[in-house]
Amino acid sequence: MKFTGFVGPSYVSQSLRAADQRCVNWYVENIEVGNETFQTALYPTPGFATHETFAESPVRGMIEQNGRCFAVVGQTFYEVFKDPSTTAAVSRGTVAFDTNPATMAANVDAGDQIFITSGGQGYVYTLSTDAFALVNGSGGASLALEQCDFLDGFFLGLDADTSTLRISNLNAGQTWDDTQYAQRTAGSDPWQSMVVTHRDIWLFGKQTTEVWYNAGASPFPFAAIPGAFLEQGISAPFSAKRVGNTVMWLGGSEDGVGVVWRANGYSPERVSTHAVENSIQGYARAGISISDAVAWTYQEDGHLFYGLNFPTAKATWVFDATTQLWHERGTWDSDAVSYKAWQPQYCVYAFGKHLVGDRETGTIYEMSIEKFNDVGGVPIRRIRRTPHVASDNNWMFYNSLQLSMQTGIGLTEGDPADPTVQGSDPQVMMRWSDDGGETWGNEHWAGAGKIGEYGARAIWRRLGRGYDRVYEIIVSDPVPWRITGAYLDLTVSAGRRR
Repeated sequence: MKFTGFVGPSYVSQSLRAADQRCVNWYVENIEVGNETFQTALYPTPGFATHETFAESPVRGMIEQNGRCFAVVGQTFYEVFKDPSTTAAVSRGTVAFDTNPATMAANVDAGDQIFITSGGQGYVYTLSTDAFALVNGSGGASLALEQCDFLDGFFLGLDADTSTLRISNLNAGQTWDDTQYAQRTAGSDPWQSMVVTHRDIWLFGKQTTEVWYNAGASPFPFAAIPGAFLEQGISAPFSAKRVGNTVMWLGGSEDGVGVVWRANGYSPERVSTHAVENSIQGYARAGISISDAVAWTYQEDGHLFYGLNFPTAKATWVFDATTQLWHERGTWDSDAVSYKAWQPQYCVYAFGKHLVGDRETGTIYEMSIEKFNDVGGVPIRRIRRTPHVASDNNWMFYNSLQLSMQTGIGLTEGDPADPTVQGSDPQVMMRWSDDGGETWGNEHWAGAGKIGEYGARAIWRRLGRGYDRVYEIIVSDPVPWRITGAYLDLTVSAGRRR
């Protein structure tokens, strides 16, 4: 029979007996035509190939504008080119360093400039002349800005220390009038974060949020939208990101923290599940910071992803806005025998491909679903842990488990018959828990077919008995692991477990 729910999201509840599902480095895709054997599939998250490596580290921000790509790596603002083997990245300027991401915005059509914030200071780069300069206010003091964006010809800068929104002169990122600013008065919690979407400026405090717009006022043109005040703030200042035609963030309020919200008009709409919230709030309960979470977004094959890296908590949660489902991503640390937060953190689409920056090293990678190694060339470890298999507390005899998957996809590099070449004979590891996910048994391996062995079957037989079983499969060979479901052959005993 079909294994109902074999393809699914991550959902680990407070009680493992309630739900212990994991989906790590896979995501769910719905099949958009009827009458197929399975209506969902697990598809592998993308892999990476090195685009360019820098002597400095880490990558702290990236932007693409009019066919050009730029990145802040360590203390340097670089221009990155399509083919580094012929044109290496060029330093365009030096910025102050801190551990926060660098933010960037552009006014290219009108002003020919990119504005950068890094280390609490602002910089402007002119694209046509390659001029780069630290920006000061009209009184001569440097700008104290943590984040920037752009709207209606103005660069916007947020000073979170003083809860101040500042603006540049129109189409002139090098000029900032000290009198052109606004400070928060609508809420008692200072502004911590800013993002522009739909020509609205979202200004987040820790407990509340307000939305501003270009009111055409003088001398300061921006004002709060009447009624656009949310009783939800932000728990991590760099978690707010534009996602499609809205904005998402990791929220907090006077009642608590750790819920992921999406704007529905000017109202917050909860998108995290209880299981995701239990994990995130569990970090906080354990004394692990969630304020350093950083969000990233990208779109591939129609899936729009919003990811949250929790570097201190060593976790990454990803929301697929297309399917409305959550999965986990992680970079496998073989020394610690555990996942850490996904190392890619800054994503841009440039030169017809996704380029991503490594939050730990000074490397920019090309990211693609057609690549199957993790950053640094190490294997990607993928996990699917299933729903509970139970039947009214009756004993169940498990005759066989078979994956429905694409087989015969082994690598052709090297000698396919050589088992030392990882991927030439891809293997699936399966194990199970007979106590609802608390403890796990031995590993059992099955092949997924060498190259061209399309009739191969990943199947396990004579799996014993249980009354509440959870299965787990793990793969790491650098091949396109695509799973559409599973079949589970079992017999239910007439008598209940006593």
